[in-house]
Amino acid sequence: MAEVSIIVPVYQVEKYIRQCVDSILAQTFTDFELILVDDGSKDMSGQICDEYAGMDTRVKVIHQKNSGVAAARNHGITCATGSYLCFVDADDWIEKTMIKQCLSQIKENDADILRHGHIMELWKDEKGVNEEKKDAPNFAKILTHDQIAEEMEKFWQNCSNYVWNYFFKKETIGQIRFPEIKISEDHVFVLEVLKNCKKICFLSENTYHYCMRMGSSANRWQETGIWCQIEMIRACHHFMESFRITAERKMRLMANMVLNAYSYAIYLLCFPECKWSVREKLMKISEVRKELEVDQYVSYAVLSGLSTGDRIKLRLICLKQEKLLILLGPVFMRVVRKANG
Repeated sequence: MAEVSIIVPVYQVEKYIRQCVDSILAQTFTDFELILVDDGSKDMSGQICDEYAGMDTRVKVIHQKNSGVAAARNHGITCATGSYLCFVDADDWIEKTMIKQCLSQIKENDADILRHGHIMELWKDEKGVNEEKKDAPNFAKILTHDQIAEEMEKFWQNCSNYVWNYFFKKETIGQIRFPEIKISEDHVFVLEVLKNCKKICFLSENTYHYCMRMGSSANRWQETGIWCQIEMIRACHHFMESFRITAERKMRLMANMVLNAYSYAIYLLCFPECKWSVREKLMKISEVRKELEVDQYVSYAVLSGLSTGDRIKLRLICLKQEKLLILLGPVFMRVVRKANG
């Protein structure tokens, strides 16, 4: 039985999977199992996974019918035997000391969860064009459950949406699983696990490389993405309710999260691939505004520090002028796509 289980959901990533797996097998810490969950890939991804399993006994491969990334990760959790667990996306990669550093830090602090930083690599036409360090929080080294509530303003700003930003003690996950939704399944899962967390620690090193590529599930039209935003906000409410936080404080903490979720729902409707009429879009967005209770949070919105574009979007939302975004959004997206080739 390995000490650490590393779970990688795999789907249509034959161009990137080798870099990912090679970076994991090159770890300075070696007592791990690598669980590759092939989610019904139609390219060579599954065969490449089997190839690695034939070369290294630490590699386990699960082949399943295409069911989505959440189901793949859940399958991996069920099969994991390690005392600690982490996730890596198949088109990302990690530096050779990542597992050793995470394991050492979480053990040293007797923590349930560790939050580490990452480097975001922006890729265009299969070439890296930019990278940016995204540090873990530096306002504390360790937080207990009660201290999270005390420091919630700072903690909430640094509560990463990405499951690969965390290193977990497996028993803390327990029976919690990823909801089988298309977008924000990471965030919902992380919040559910954090509710059970007695102590979280932080690691300053940025040893995870997140490779952001156009065409991801978050960057294309899909109607279910709107419903996913509602599910994510529900999870945020449940998370807040697990701490002793006043209603007023919760409103302040949640305001920008709710407005951004609503903004993202509008963004999805602006994709040129969305063939709904303007009337249909406005009807849908009216439903979402009501479901998210946007009007309750408008007075708590903080627009300072946002980019000009985001500030304009949120101001229009506060003024109930979403129709302008719905009308102009598709035109703007076509211009951007044409400029980017």
